[in-house]
Amino acid sequence: MSESRREALRRKQQAQARAKRTQRIVIVGAIVLAVVVLGVFGTVFVSQLNKGGSTGSAATPVNATADRNGIVVNPGKAAAGAPKVEIFLDYQCPICKQFESMFGSTLDDMAGKGEIQLIYRTMTFLDNNLRNDSSLKAGVAAACADNAGKYSAYHNAIFAGQPATEGQGYTTQQLRVDFPATAGITGDALSGFQGCYDSRSTQGFVQGANEAAAADKVSATPTIRVNGTTLDNNTVFKQTPDAFRTQILSTKGNG
Repeated sequence: MSESRREALRRKQQAQARAKRTQRIVIVGAIVLAVVVLGVFGTVFVSQLNKGGSTGSAATPVNATADRNGIVVNPGKAAAGAPKVEIFLDYQCPICKQFESMFGSTLDDMAGKGEIQLIYRTMTFLDNNLRNDSSLKAGVAAACADNAGKYSAYHNAIFAGQPATEGQGYTTQQLRVDFPATAGITGDALSGFQGCYDSRSTQGFVQGANEAAAADKVSATPTIRVNGTTLDNNTVFKQTPDAFRTQILSTKGNG
């Protein structure tokens, strides 16, 4: 073989080797990029699950307030100029249960008659204090019940079934089966409710409501506000239901 032919062959072999190296680099780069993309997607997916169920499905209750931090009872019934009554609550709070036992039916009656605009704003801070997650789970379930058209009845069922021992928490049987039955959620509505609860699709809403309440400097439950004015619980709990009704209707705004 002549020297020129050997040189040409050598150059061809070198070119082929360079092409193979470039191909390997491109393939490895593509694999690394794919791994990075999958990792980012996985992180976002898990983050969304932790926030409220499946990706992109963090459900807002149908009767949520415009700021998405509360649920309106009997929306559309409040007369023009009716007082706005906001109740900040935690479903594990024994004093909240006492408040509901004393005045819950009065508030329901006033909301049903359009005398007030009643809004419940759920908090979950007792989960940290009691080292469980029952406040969050109960809030998620209540929000799902709103989508089933039975928020108020389910809300009442939670407090009626609150464990006598603080911190014992609610069971899955209670939240998923017993309380819906008490609230009258049946048939397809029950299936929808249970699907909502199982997927925790309203969890993001409940967590957002809790964060908004904390940012609003609400640090205890129940906190009762009428037209933006926070009522003194010491006065509230000494009243009869009729006196409480009168107080609500006579409370002016905070300016």
